[in-house]
Amino acid sequence: MLSSHQHRNMARSMSQVLSILYETGKKINSTFDVDKILKYVVNATIKKFHYHNCSLLLVEGNSLVVKDGYGYDRKKFHNFKIPIGTGVTGRVAKSGKPLIINDISKIPFYITIVPGNKSEIAVPLKSRNRVIGVYSIESKTKNDFSKEDIRIMSAIADQLVIAIENARLYNSQASAVKRLENLYESGKTINSSLNLGTVLNTILQLAAKELDYEYTTISPIKRNRLFIKAAIGLTKEEIRSYSAKVGEGIVGGVAKTGKPAVISDVTRHPSYIPVMKHPNIISEMAVPIKYRGKVIGVFNIESNRPNAFDNDDLLFASALAEQASVAIKNAELYSKIAGFNELLKKRIALATKSLKEANEELTMLNRIKSDFVSTVSHELRTPLTSIKGYVSLVLDGDVGPVNEQQKEFLGIVNKENERLTDLISDLLDIQKIESGKMPFNFTDFSLTAFLNGYKKELVKLEKDNNAIIAILCPDNLPVIRADEDKVKQVFMNLVGNALKFSQPKPRIVLKASNERDYIQVDVRDNGIGIAKKDIPKLFQKFYQIDSQSNRKTGGTGLGLSICKYIIERHGGEIGVRSSIGKGSTFSFTLPKQRNLH
Repeated sequence: MLSSHQHRNMARSMSQVLSILYETGKKINSTFDVDKILKYVVNATIKKFHYHNCSLLLVEGNSLVVKDGYGYDRKKFHNFKIPIGTGVTGRVAKSGKPLIINDISKIPFYITIVPGNKSEIAVPLKSRNRVIGVYSIESKTKNDFSKEDIRIMSAIADQLVIAIENARLYNSQASAVKRLENLYESGKTINSSLNLGTVLNTILQLAAKELDYEYTTISPIKRNRLFIKAAIGLTKEEIRSYSAKVGEGIVGGVAKTGKPAVISDVTRHPSYIPVMKHPNIISEMAVPIKYRGKVIGVFNIESNRPNAFDNDDLLFASALAEQASVAIKNAELYSKIAGFNELLKKRIALATKSLKEANEELTMLNRIKSDFVSTVSHELRTPLTSIKGYVSLVLDGDVGPVNEQQKEFLGIVNKENERLTDLISDLLDIQKIESGKMPFNFTDFSLTAFLNGYKKELVKLEKDNNAIIAILCPDNLPVIRADEDKVKQVFMNLVGNALKFSQPKPRIVLKASNERDYIQVDVRDNGIGIAKKDIPKLFQKFYQIDSQSNRKTGGTGLGLSICKYIIERHGGEIGVRSSIGKGSTFSFTLPKQRNLH
């Protein structure tokens, strides 16, 4: 039979060591559960090396805490604490160097956990030159460890450290994500409630889920003193009886300085004031609740565990304090608003009555205006039609010869008659638009055919205005649904504007293009252009650019507004690109499939 010592010597062959390291590394890197990682390493050490006792301890505050082991009473020694600097493992934790004790009977600082052990080896678990724990093995045989064992254990320890740090990083990130989710949920509660008690209790319940606490409180400042408004872990009597002056105790100090405080051991802090019935408090974290830079309260968490709070906890508590600040101020503002409610109701009722009367009067005036515009427009159309007819008879010589000067004057009359007719048509169109009664007749419409027919009218416009008007239109434009008369009205308005503002020698291009979902039409001129500041207002009713040229040409300022309405009823859009002195391009679109809604 081989002795246990011989078994271990065999296991220490290079191939066996590599095998152990490989299996250990594969296992401990397959999970983010620190307890499972520690348990596996302990079991692998005992199984592969046949030692009598093994333990893994992690640093918590100023102590080493037993997290897993083999060969001792787990109920008795699990979470057993050894102060750093005492015992074999405590000294390794302090020095950061491995230690071999081949005869523990000669070591006065040895701490006996399991009787009968004769030798011990301990190596530090180090991350970034910082000791985070100790890996210890004990044997019932003297002189059972060598430098080779240190090398093997250090290799396993290095793998173990990577696994622990990965697990801690993963758990930290998972915790951060969870905390963000919880902050989001509490934020929704704050935004959906103006009840201060409900909101503050929601914040405290969230803190209770995430932080190690004995009790937690939110204390607003009132008349230079702190009073508990919400708490978890305190009795109603403790809440009612608590009051601290700003500057008094840790909480009062935070209220005074506006700076958070994280105390790892309050028993050593001279300013700590215990709450009755809670004598075992060790750690405290207090965060100021600020609004616009002014401290309005303190969020306080206390724990019976040393070093209970870290920087992540402080960041989390600070975020909760921000939410508490919003809740407290919202409650104050709500209280003030509630005080004005009755007065506001009376004033609103009075204002509503006045507005209703004014609205009724405006409605009546608008109706009178619309009726007047409609009546006058129709009444003016009849004489204008007669004037046009008689002027045409005179110009044609049907009532006698007409000399050149007379023709010129009659031409001016005829032109002004047409302008008045157009003006009346615009007024009637606006009246129909405002009343929602402008009719549309959507039929199959070919823009190519329309433009071919429109050329005849453009020839006359070219002659009358000393202009050149070009049409660029592909032959493959699809047939769409549109109101031909209304589309023609848009063309007439845009071409008419281009002629008016491009004197003395207008050069105008009408271009149609076949896009994916719509047909686009561009009307480009070489006119005076439009200032950038005027473009946003160009399609408003009655808007006219305040310039000498505009006053010269006149107009109602309704044409582009009507064009916009017509194109939008077709489901399209209209716009303009222009700059002073470089002409203008008005563009509109007609969708290939009109949205009937």
